[in-house]
Amino acid sequence: MDATMTADLQVEFQTYCAKLPEMLVGHDGHYVVIRGSQPVHFSLTYEDALSWAYERFGLDRFFVKKVTEDRATAHFTRDLG
Repeated sequence: MDATMTADLQVEFQTYCAKLPEMLVGHDGHYVVIRGSQPVHFSLTYEDALSWAYERFGLDRFFVKKVTEDRATAHFTRDLG
């Protein structure tokens, strides 16, 4: 896990890692929205995933990440500081 990953998002990041093999089958290259321990939405673009998540969850915590085997992909989160 990245050193910059906040403790609040550990569950979502762990969910991403655990579910990655099955998400790759149908959603490779898409962006996933994860809330808690469940992937809840997939979009073709980061912007669409983020828009969907804000409409659904507002300012509550969620995690958006590209579904890919490439570990260099950035993590997109909203800093709730």
